[in-house]
Amino acid sequence: MANRHKPIPWRVRVAQAADVALAQRPTWEKWPLPRQINFLLSAESTVELNRLAQPHTVLAALHRHLGGYPADEQWRIAHLLRQLAMRRTALFARPELAPALVQVGRHYHRRRRELDDWQPPSKNAFRQLDSLVRHLFDGFGDVPAWVRHCWGQAPDLRNDLCPSTLLVHLGSGQPLRSFAGLPVRLNKRQAHLMQQAPAGCTFHEAYRYAQLAERGAPEYLGVVLASPLGRFPIGADDDTYLAVLELFRAEPEVDAWQFGPVCDYVRLRRYQGTPTEPPQPGFSVRGRSLASLLASTARWQRSLGRGRANPHFNQLLATTWVGLPVPDFVGGAGDWVRIRQLLSYPELLEEGQQMQHCVASFMQRCLRGQTGIYSLTLGGARKLTLQVSPERRLVQVRGKHNRAPTAEESGWVLSWLMQEGISAIDRVWDHYYALA
Repeated sequence: MANRHKPIPWRVRVAQAADVALAQRPTWEKWPLPRQINFLLSAESTVELNRLAQPHTVLAALHRHLGGYPADEQWRIAHLLRQLAMRRTALFARPELAPALVQVGRHYHRRRRELDDWQPPSKNAFRQLDSLVRHLFDGFGDVPAWVRHCWGQAPDLRNDLCPSTLLVHLGSGQPLRSFAGLPVRLNKRQAHLMQQAPAGCTFHEAYRYAQLAERGAPEYLGVVLASPLGRFPIGADDDTYLAVLELFRAEPEVDAWQFGPVCDYVRLRRYQGTPTEPPQPGFSVRGRSLASLLASTARWQRSLGRGRANPHFNQLLATTWVGLPVPDFVGGAGDWVRIRQLLSYPELLEEGQQMQHCVASFMQRCLRGQTGIYSLTLGGARKLTLQVSPERRLVQVRGKHNRAPTAEESGWVLSWLMQEGISAIDRVWDHYYALA
């Protein structure tokens, strides 16, 4: 009973008071937006910021994207963020818009109109961003939609082109052909056709669209993007792959989705060779029929599962890899739908044997972390094989014998893309399935 009236030590009282003050202190999400921005741009330590801001919040996202710029650019970005914070806008409600807002601040000194004249057109944050970018940088209202939709995205690893800088260039009235960062020289017709590319394309995809439109075959955009033409940088092999496309166009009764596997076979002959023939850098399809190419491709795909006689096959069976940090997917009643990443060579081998395609040849790219292979099953039955890039971008979707996905399958793939934020071929989804 005596201990009940014993005074609490001074250190304990101070610690209790600190705990109460911390519990009563509002989190940064409850601060007024201008105060949040000022706190972000203040000289407070990163440790304090990390303690207050959760990793997936707008404040933390802005802090991450601000850190890599020099002081003068940080000042411009801070000026723009403070002005936006004083307006009624939903732009700060979506953490995924943080890199886009930073890019607006970086280029703000090149604006065509003043921010004071801009009014948000709706409550949707993404529409507000598109409206803001058009207002500030699209001086003549003719910047293609695919360029606007790429605003704030990181440069494409295939060409190292900054989409935001390209938009500012076009918005000032300069032609596409004069942009200094283009990975390829464009003629006037190609530049004109790229203006008409579908919204959601990257520069690489828009260029492929222009190549097809020049040949009067824009409906092949989906199958082309799923081939080496869509996966690899613009290069000297383009003419060879496009020659393969002309063979398919000449025989429209042949399944167009075999175009990608045939191009994979051509690439194999050029750079890797086969067990019986060395690489042939000058391998060409000139003088070859489509039937012979399809037969050679089928033989190559069947040979991928015949390595069991190889003395090194047991070593291959023990090959595993970490995989990409893109989560699997489970959906439907009773977990009817599953999308699972394949993380070993035996899994790749079984997938290729069951689906009758060349996915087993992707082992080295999976080991190097250059790609991720996923398998979609419906009720336990294999239906699709999906390839995802390290940039969280869907690269290929193929069914058995390289068929196109059905409407049900593509719906589940889209659900997965939306759930995990995978910016991929879903942006040109309608064109991807134009030939399905």
